[in-house]
Amino acid sequence: MLSLLPLLVALASDPSPAASLAPAAPTPLTEIGHTHALPVCTTIVAHANGAISAALENDRGLAILAVNLRATDFDRLNSLQRRNAIEALLDQASSVRLGARAAYDEIKRLREYARTSSDATRKTELKAFADALGGALARQDKAATDFVASVVVINGRQDRADAATMTDNISATSATNAQQPVGYTQQPQLHVGGAPPVQPGEFDKVFAQIGAALNEQTAGILQDEGVAADHSLAATTGC
Repeated sequence: MLSLLPLLVALASDPSPAASLAPAAPTPLTEIGHTHALPVCTTIVAHANGAISAALENDRGLAILAVNLRATDFDRLNSLQRRNAIEALLDQASSVRLGARAAYDEIKRLREYARTSSDATRKTELKAFADALGGALARQDKAATDFVASVVVINGRQDRADAATMTDNISATSATNAQQPVGYTQQPQLHVGGAPPVQPGEFDKVFAQIGAALNEQTAGILQDEGVAADHSLAATTGC
């Protein structure tokens, strides 16, 4: 059985404090409605909605990724089909990473507006909003990055095993075809070290574990988004 415990622990880690036994459901994050206030608030809303839109799209991307990890029957696929399916999952994770990192610019602008605001309330609310939403985006980025790291480990172990098998086959063929001196004894082939690849029949189990760990990070993401939602209106209105 492939050991992915260190990666799964990292994937499921949550830097936020432990929640209470019965935490209130976080406020759903939504885009901020159009405002007819002064231009400065319109500008803030535009950057806020840009970051919110990216976070919501990443929520959908991570949800789809987790569903596909559970729904795909990796064990019934041949090696080529399985590699193609994994590549599609990596593309989904890459989209989340790119979306989060592109939205960091919006968060940076919001923090700058908070820093320079002359309104004490807006300064506080806008910073709280930007910090919370930035935290959600960072968690999304980390979830996707950790997923990619897990897949890299799986592919790397399989590639090393394939390379070792090919080397053994070539060496065995060469030894068979070559005329050996009297008393020659073929030496055992050296295999590439490291943990073994996923064995047939275990792919579904391994990817289900990765999907479960990915789902566990959703709680932290939603909590950060809920804090951002709680501060969104006060941060962007009243100009």
